Amino acid sequence: MKILMIGNHLGVQSGVQRYVQNLLLHMDLTRYHVDLFVGQCPPDQASSAPALEAAGVHIFPVPDHKKDRIRALRQHLRTHKDYDIIHYHTASKIGALVCVMMRALCPRAKIIVHSHIVYPPLTLTWRAAHGVYQLAADYFLGCGVAAGRFVFGDHIDRKPNFAVACNAVDQGRFYPDPTARAATRAKYGITEADRLAGFVGRLNHQKNPLFLLEIFAALAAADPAWKLLLVGGGEMEEEMRAAIDRHGITDRVIFAGVQSDVPAYMNAFDLFLLPSNFEGSPVTLVEAQGCGVPCLASTNVPDDGAVTDLVHFLPLNAPLSQWVATAQKIAGHGPHADHWAELAAAGYELHTAAARMEQLYDQLGGRA
Repeated sequence: MKILMIGNHLGVQSGVQRYVQNLLLHMDLTRYHVDLFVGQCPPDQASSAPALEAAGVHIFPVPDHKKDRIRALRQHLRTHKDYDIIHYHTASKIGALVCVMMRALCPRAKIIVHSHIVYPPLTLTWRAAHGVYQLAADYFLGCGVAAGRFVFGDHIDRKPNFAVACNAVDQGRFYPDPTARAATRAKYGITEADRLAGFVGRLNHQKNPLFLLEIFAALAAADPAWKLLLVGGGEMEEEMRAAIDRHGITDRVIFAGVQSDVPAYMNAFDLFLLPSNFEGSPVTLVEAQGCGVPCLASTNVPDDGAVTDLVHFLPLNAPLSQWVATAQKIAGHGPHADHWAELAAAGYELHTAAARMEQLYDQLGGRA
């Protein structure tokens, strides 16, 4: 079976690309020929390309500019019409028109559109896109129900051609690991008497990092044992450093940059903070739960991925005192407990998720 998968870019900090990499590396690629049509890796990130190419994925890197990418896709489909499945990861209104183009150029392919975002407000142009998506595509996936409804329509989850595709993670990597916890904390001079809040992700508007610093500054004022470890990079890093100076917490905040061994960092945290402005169903929230880390997120993060009682939510307009009180109450102390029984039962174990995707491909591609 020949599959075209369309992503955003090859950088490992992208939640969508992390999902794509996790999925493809756990599928049986002896049964599927997969072409990945995806943007170049940003210069400040590690690339997922080497691992994917080693597994047998054929990568077609394309320009980053949206219009150039659409032109490149149109040209590709004019000369590659033999796909059985086109799996399109989308988070935009313009994606509906891309689906129409794909339908016209590859009429025999089954088109799967896959939503990874909830980004209010839901405008009239989004509602128009809902109808176009539903006319052009064959099957709809969402990282959660909320993400499916936002991109494809309010009642998409009532249709038989919709399913939730969990942002599953590898239990063999993301699990409570006291040795990794101790080593990572020692690397940054963090003792077990210290309390460590952490963040993993892109330092950009979506993740709301300036508010994260406000939360932490209030937390550090209430308890001097707190420190903050930031894993990732992004366009707001310099603005964050200036805010850290203003808050007077320079000696409490550590920028670790982009790291490949994310489980070791997750294990080091006593609390995972995710006060995002918008999300779909973030992979990092599942990764944190896999490592047994208590999580405090904004209510702008859909609760689909809150599988365990480790996850707590507060609205962004809640008083800082409430964020501090909740953080103090839920933060861990020492090595974390294992919650994989709950995560696996909910479908967040990666091998199970990959097998379910194979079943969908086989069903749509005529192998079922």
